[in-house]
Amino acid sequence: MNVMKKRYLLFVFAAAFSLIIADLQAQEKKGDRVGGLRFGFHASQLSKDGNKWGDPVQSFYVGFARDNQVMPLLHLGTGLEYFKNGVKLTDGIQRDFHYVSIPLNVKLKLGPAFALTGFAPSFKVAERYVTDGSSEKPSDDMKAEWFDIPFFVGAGVKIWMLSLEARYHWGMMEVTDGYKSQYFQLGLGLNF
Repeated sequence: MNVMKKRYLLFVFAAAFSLIIADLQAQEKKGDRVGGLRFGFHASQLSKDGNKWGDPVQSFYVGFARDNQVMPLLHLGTGLEYFKNGVKLTDGIQRDFHYVSIPLNVKLKLGPAFALTGFAPSFKVAERYVTDGSSEKPSDDMKAEWFDIPFFVGAGVKIWMLSLEARYHWGMMEVTDGYKSQYFQLGLGLNF
């Protein structure tokens, strides 16, 4: 990806982040608790036609989320988050893909429990090969695609200001060499 594209994407993410924060602050002033932080465990893998490539990479995710109630049981959500996908290869090399994502979801809420589904357009912001603590960028012909749009389903429970949730994502686009990403998230949300 050339320097101009990277700068453009960075500008888009900064603008989206600023809008989300401004909207959360406006909602907070109204007394509505519709947004918050999300963070937790993240495990990812690459697969092609049901065959997994290498071993999973365990990492973390962190981000902001916002829900808007559409009807008494139905909410629409969005946010901004960072995570690292990847794969551990058999020769001791780990391939990491760093993403910034804008999750979009529909949430059905029944009391403290909820189920959700949606898409998470994801933009690759960095890529590395890691061997014994040292890392290097891939050559241009080895770079992965810069965009993915995973579909996800999840469930959770919200009690007071805390929520616990799990989500599973299936990448809809090829990341590299015909392989698509799959990843699991288990984490907490701090609502304000």
